[in-house]
Amino acid sequence: MVAAMRGLDSHDELICLRAGGQPQAGAEPVLPPIVQASLFRHARTADLLDGLAHESRRTVYSRGTNPGVRALETSLAALERADDCRCFGSGMAAIAATLFAVLDSGDHILFAGDIYGPTLQLATQLERFGITHSQVFPEGETALDTIETALTPATRLIFVESPGTMLFGLLPLEAIARLAHSRNILTAIDNTVATPLLQKPITLGFDIVLHSCSKYIGGHSDVIGGAVMASEDLVRRIFERGYMLLGCIQAPLDAFLLTRGLMTLPARLKQHQADGETLARALADHPRVRRVFHPALNDGSADLFQRQMRGHSGLFSIEIDAPDFDRVCACLDRLKLFGRAVSWGGVESLVIPAGRADGRDPRRPFNLVRLSVGLEGPDRLLDDLDQALGQ
Repeated sequence: MVAAMRGLDSHDELICLRAGGQPQAGAEPVLPPIVQASLFRHARTADLLDGLAHESRRTVYSRGTNPGVRALETSLAALERADDCRCFGSGMAAIAATLFAVLDSGDHILFAGDIYGPTLQLATQLERFGITHSQVFPEGETALDTIETALTPATRLIFVESPGTMLFGLLPLEAIARLAHSRNILTAIDNTVATPLLQKPITLGFDIVLHSCSKYIGGHSDVIGGAVMASEDLVRRIFERGYMLLGCIQAPLDAFLLTRGLMTLPARLKQHQADGETLARALADHPRVRRVFHPALNDGSADLFQRQMRGHSGLFSIEIDAPDFDRVCACLDRLKLFGRAVSWGGVESLVIPAGRADGRDPRRPFNLVRLSVGLEGPDRLLDDLDQALGQ
């Protein structure tokens, strides 16, 4: 039996709607203003020195803290039930700063599951500095044994994606967190696919949650951004060792666009979720589709889906009936409503040949196609897919 979707948390919906700030006495802007300033003056030298001593909380220089960016960070931390958050210029910047901050030469990273390709490329670059990594492909409830076997005495971080971005497998997050903490190992998850509304890894014991805000949080394919959420101590470490020193900050205008996107995230995500599931169920019965990769349609992970997630977004993959990769590309070229592009989470529907996209997951077949379901309507999108698959 396939898993059932649950509704969004009403408290989360309110956090999103109030991302622009709480009403105060007197008139004020509905959204936090764009503070397009590189630095901030102080009335007294003592105030400046105090700000420099507490730059993660005070406005001194926008490479550290900017009021508009800070408003976005406060909302994202609340959504993930985290102590604090820092926003970056991209999701990869958030990942890079985090790894830079929590790892030392001689440490080992264990990647588990369907990991974003550039994340693995970054890990390969870290080998030059004495940081090694390995990857395993565990699945479902048996994942823990696979992960435990792959740990080494040098493992300092377990990094997962659940759901992944291509095959959408689920991992038992709570069990992984317990195992890691028993070995004094940090845990991190890229939670971009689920968004903070559909899965909250910190409540399941994970230490660090990362997001590419360019996807559903922004929601309109017009801004790049990333975020890391964690305990106050971990975020401070990432701020001091990664954020400030690497300089990969979130620009004030981009933070404004992401805050605006966050305010409509619940409304958009409900539609993405409903239309995505409708399309996935229809394609599961399509004669030219061999398999659908969607967490809600996977009987093997139905239990995990119910425990960990409130639903799934509009992103999933299908394995199409095609004899070779050229036929896969020809099928995608016939699509009229789906744009051929990377990324996901905007109002427009997108498609990518996932069998040849980023990453080195050996489980991906050549005929794997990832769909990002936009807001054009499931009937129109199904008609488009049907004509492309049927020729």
